[in-house]
Amino acid sequence: MTDLYKRLGLTYTASADEIKETYRSLAKKYHPDVSTEPNAEDHFIEITEAYEILGNPQKRRRYDLTRFSPSPNLARERKQKIYEEYVRKSQQKARSNARVYSQKKYEKFDHEYFDSVAQYYVPKFLGCFGISIVAILVLTIAGAFLLQFENGAAILFLLMMVVIAAAAYASTMFDIWHDKRQRYRKTGKERSEY
Repeated sequence: MTDLYKRLGLTYTASADEIKETYRSLAKKYHPDVSTEPNAEDHFIEITEAYEILGNPQKRRRYDLTRFSPSPNLARERKQKIYEEYVRKSQQKARSNARVYSQKKYEKFDHEYFDSVAQYYVPKFLGCFGISIVAILVLTIAGAFLLQFENGAAILFLLMMVVIAAAAYASTMFDIWHDKRQRYRKTGKERSEY
């Protein structure tokens, strides 16, 4: 076992957010799908193995109690062996996971590994919801005005068909824009650069 903090270029005092941000930037640098670095896959597997331990509060706490951690808080000798075995097994699983992650496209890995469902879908939902609210407001205002006329109901019906089609189109375009924005945020590349 080695110093997992050193693999990420951090110290044992690093916060959970620092560990996550550092790992995410290193993963972007070394993921075999996007990296031109020599031995990128090996580096990616090493940093992912470190993050799988340090990014999990329980695994990190147990790792910090072993003699391999730079943390000055060590467990008693009897517990030390138990923690070391736990960390060793966790590292083996982490290394196996890292190999799987290294075979994925970077964009898919980044989305699955870092984005929660809420981070991805809530902005989409809010955008589409906002478009629906605007469509309802337009129809309500137009209805209040058009129903005063003799053929107002027929005109309102036609307007409703147009507004529904426009809202569906706007919602689809917003969804496409959101996906492009997410892709650009993660890779820094426009779609045409793939």
